[in-house]
Amino acid sequence: MAGLGKEPLPTHIGSNEYLTLEKKKLSTSRNWAVWVPDILNRYEPDSIRYFLTINAPESRDADFSWKEFIYSHNSELLGAYGNFVNRTLKFIQKSFDGFIPEKAIPSPIQNKVKLLYVEVGNCIKTACFKQGLEKVFELVRFSNKYSDEQQPWKQIYEDKDSCQQTLADCVYLVANLAHILTPFLPFSSTKVKEMLNTTETGWNSFLVESQQLSNVEPLFERIDLARIEEELERLNKQSV
Repeated sequence: MAGLGKEPLPTHIGSNEYLTLEKKKLSTSRNWAVWVPDILNRYEPDSIRYFLTINAPESRDADFSWKEFIYSHNSELLGAYGNFVNRTLKFIQKSFDGFIPEKAIPSPIQNKVKLLYVEVGNCIKTACFKQGLEKVFELVRFSNKYSDEQQPWKQIYEDKDSCQQTLADCVYLVANLAHILTPFLPFSSTKVKEMLNTTETGWNSFLVESQQLSNVEPLFERIDLARIEEELERLNKQSV
């Protein structure tokens, strides 16, 4: 079609099942809904993007629950991903004056990351966004486990060279996780890239140059669980 000077037709059209709100059918006329401008006033856009993607009704009906939204943010975004990024970069800032250790990254870790680019890229091409995000968070869990097993907070006193290796590996994971997450979580990904001073644009794994970190700060803040009841009360009051 493009060769004939005509607009190419889409080759894949994604479709979803139904999304309910607190186990009830969405209704704009009854105001049983969560309005985008309203939720953006109170929560970070990446928190919303994460939950709506990981909970998307791609193959079966799904439900938007305020309890699950807040628990998802606190456990996955803050507790898993945000925690791994923050503890890695804060440790480098504290123990190495913010300079990223320069070490060769082991092949097994590089291969995991390279495979993830391929798998997530294919998921995006086929509009399987939920599956793609799930695969990224499998690597997030691997990364946390790797850091826990290596224990850089002990290595710094017992074997500084091993500590530098662990941190170089973790920075490699942090940088590539943030890059792969850019289509899903663009705002927090930008924060990570700014802290690492990386400017990669291609869809492929990359190494982070040994340089000093910039303005290390937490990616996410914990949401108080009291907000669950507050949001449910707000929802019930607004509906007619």
